[in-house]
Amino acid sequence: MILISTNHRTSSTLACRLVLAGFLSVSPAFAQDSSARQIGRVTFIGLERINPAYVRDIVGIRDGDTVSNPEIDDAKSRLLRTGRFLSVSYTIAGDNNELVFTLAERRLIREIRFVGHTRFSSDKLRETIGLKAEDNLDWFAVRGGAEAIRALYQESGYSEASVTFDREQLEQTGLLEYRIEEGVRVRIKKIAYEGNERFGDRELSLNIVSREAFGFLFPGDFDEDRAAADASSLQAFYRDLGYLDARVSYRRESSENGEDLTLTFTISEGVLYRVEDISIEGNEVISTEELLETISTQIGEPVRRPLLDDDVKTIRSKYWELGYIYVNVQAERVFSDRPELARIRFAIAEGQQYKVGRVIVRGNSRTRDKVVRRALNLYPPDDLFDLNRAKEAEDKLRQTQIFESATVYPIGNDPERRDVVMDVRETDRNGDLIFGLGVTSNSGLVGTLNVDFKNFDIADTPRSWSEFWKMRSFFGGGQRLRLELQPGTEVNRFRIDFTEPYFMDKPLRFDVSAYLFDRRRDGYNEGRLGLTTAFGKRFEKGPLFGWSGELALRFENAAVTDIDAFTSNEVRQDEGSNFLSSLKATLVRDRTDSFFLPTEGDRLRFSYEQFGLLGGAFDFGRFYASYTWYKTLRRDKLDRKSVLRLNAEGGFLLGNAPVIERFFAGGTGSMRGFAFRGIGERDGLNDTNVGGDFLLLMGAEYAFPLFGENVRGHVFLDTGSVGAGTLRASVGVGVRIVVELLGPLPLEFNLAAPISSDSLDDEQYFSFLVGTLF
Repeated sequence: MILISTNHRTSSTLACRLVLAGFLSVSPAFAQDSSARQIGRVTFIGLERINPAYVRDIVGIRDGDTVSNPEIDDAKSRLLRTGRFLSVSYTIAGDNNELVFTLAERRLIREIRFVGHTRFSSDKLRETIGLKAEDNLDWFAVRGGAEAIRALYQESGYSEASVTFDREQLEQTGLLEYRIEEGVRVRIKKIAYEGNERFGDRELSLNIVSREAFGFLFPGDFDEDRAAADASSLQAFYRDLGYLDARVSYRRESSENGEDLTLTFTISEGVLYRVEDISIEGNEVISTEELLETISTQIGEPVRRPLLDDDVKTIRSKYWELGYIYVNVQAERVFSDRPELARIRFAIAEGQQYKVGRVIVRGNSRTRDKVVRRALNLYPPDDLFDLNRAKEAEDKLRQTQIFESATVYPIGNDPERRDVVMDVRETDRNGDLIFGLGVTSNSGLVGTLNVDFKNFDIADTPRSWSEFWKMRSFFGGGQRLRLELQPGTEVNRFRIDFTEPYFMDKPLRFDVSAYLFDRRRDGYNEGRLGLTTAFGKRFEKGPLFGWSGELALRFENAAVTDIDAFTSNEVRQDEGSNFLSSLKATLVRDRTDSFFLPTEGDRLRFSYEQFGLLGGAFDFGRFYASYTWYKTLRRDKLDRKSVLRLNAEGGFLLGNAPVIERFFAGGTGSMRGFAFRGIGERDGLNDTNVGGDFLLLMGAEYAFPLFGENVRGHVFLDTGSVGAGTLRASVGVGVRIVVELLGPLPLEFNLAAPISSDSLDDEQYFSFLVGTLF
């Protein structure tokens, strides 16, 4: 008898359980799946090329084994994971439980051949397709190989090249044979432009990649895709400069032999649109008047996309300063009802203001957290989250060359704060070993061997010699240790420099250097062995805000040897070894827009060095000041800048200074048109240059783009005087090239003529600076 409860829900649940239990107890199918059985025989069907012994070993089930269905399923999965089968299934049949695996093998590419090719070797083609013999047959990869070969030919000027393969042959025999019809190699004989009135051919050519054939330097290979991209680039060039209706297409005209062609870009310039009106919408925190004062786009000027992009960044930066890190700024160009005019509308979504929460450092496996944190000038809990400072921190971290990448960004859901994440990726190198070679008209040929540890940690001492030799110590503190050896034809120098950018975890830079120097001067040899220590600080507030200061202490043994017979007696007075000590104070204010290639701003420097405070052979003082001003006078149609530079520098000595510490002038970086240290007071039977107690140099240079972004020309006027000598002046022209090789590397060539000089000056019409790292 079965008792049924009066609770309906309980009775239903109990009934379901009873039915399910009964079903499980009598279901033969379930019993078959869950119970183990003894396999009488294991058989494989569908094997053609694969050895059955290999398959049997993967399956791992032998005749007579007792196995369950999950174990057989595992065997099936192992077969599929080998990648050699398209499909695997199994059945258990017969009274003796025969286990039968049915397999569909993947076909293999047995051999790869190329037919009809002369331009490229088989090895090059095999490298291009990315396939090899014994790979599984993948039709997508095979077709991709054909396209890769065709693209290779097109890039080399074979625009009509075709590549085919025999699918049936590949399926039946496993032979992949690419049949290539190369066609004629087409070269660009001439590039022409039609319809361009506002811009010359030369300016337009800077915006395209295609080039005319010219010897071995430019093969001039024609590529259809490249030509199409060039047309798009020219169209974007016009539209960015205000020709909003501009259209650019191209056509090709082949010669009779089919090998040479003229590539013509057909241009419809349209009209130049100017700004009719500027409006700003969505701004509540910052007034429209204040925002209009910050932007560069002006009414009546051409509608220029690069300028609008800069304005968007400027407006966004103003909001970032106030903690509106999610502000969105869009610049829209709207055609006016009046011809050749467009209205500019800046649409702003301000978002919410946030303060700084936690500062989180990620990605630094070996570098200490504090090395990363100190780059960020944001502090919880009171600072607004200024995203400009976050971007500055990214730049600072990258400039250390300790990190390959650095990203600073906000996270969190707090209604008033956002945490700062500083996500960095360290470089794999513990240090750099650089060999270099340079030649200048100032110093002759100079070689360089430079060992540079940019993430040094003097406190991370090795626990064993093994750690030391494997470079697993002295790392991660953000310090810098640099060893430099410079042997040369005229100069020999050796230096060891150590820098702690945050001394005692304070924003105070500490430097110590030891050096050895030797150079032949005018009638004597100068050698120095010295040690300097310095403390530097950048002032972030107070009356010296924006300035950097440094105090440096120098101890040095200066030797004057190998004096020529008729050299000045002033030099002879300093013959032998002379101990020098000095304390130097320096103040620098740099407001330029770039340290290496400034185009705006100025740089001001003052220094005073007192010798003899801590003993030594000489007691005198030296004051020095310099000022350089940069101003962009013109932007060309490619937005390249022409920059005026005005500079002045001067100094004077207080007391009796040795010749080796006096002022000299001449050469690259001083007064072009004169030899290195070719200007100074003369003394002795051989008119030895003994320098002067006073220095004044002034100059003006106008630099302008010549070709691309990195080749610039300049004209200049250099003037100055040393000591009691007459005022010198020179005028000249030059070329400056910046090579992006491990950072900006300048090459400079100057041709100058003195227009005012002293009869004893050493003149030099051509000066140069060439450096190469390898």
